[in-house]
Amino acid sequence: MERTLLREIEKRIINGFMDFIVLLALSGNGGCFSGYDIVKHIYRQFHFLPSSGTVYSHLYAMERAGWLKGVEEDRRRVYRLTGKGLKLVREFDRINGNVQKLVARVFSSNGLGFSR
Repeated sequence: MERTLLREIEKRIINGFMDFIVLLALSGNGGCFSGYDIVKHIYRQFHFLPSSGTVYSHLYAMERAGWLKGVEEDRRRVYRLTGKGLKLVREFDRINGNVQKLVARVFSSNGLGFSR
């Protein structure tokens, strides 16, 4: 039961932060990944296999937001950070400590004001 609950929480966190996981992966990989590369990266990093539909949905939304640019290369679509995406990565790096504190507070025993 405990392991199942932990995996569910991990899955929710990864799905919820998928955009940032992708942006950070791109910024650390010379800025070029295909959707399949993203799936492999997430699996290697988190031992979680997201559906390709979920990954591509995020990629398309991020492209519409102007954070990524997808181009055809060697018969596959690869994504690169745009200036706007790189700016977002830098901002995320700046506030990363605050995000970690927020997540810790959410999962603390009294993080949401509930008592056991």
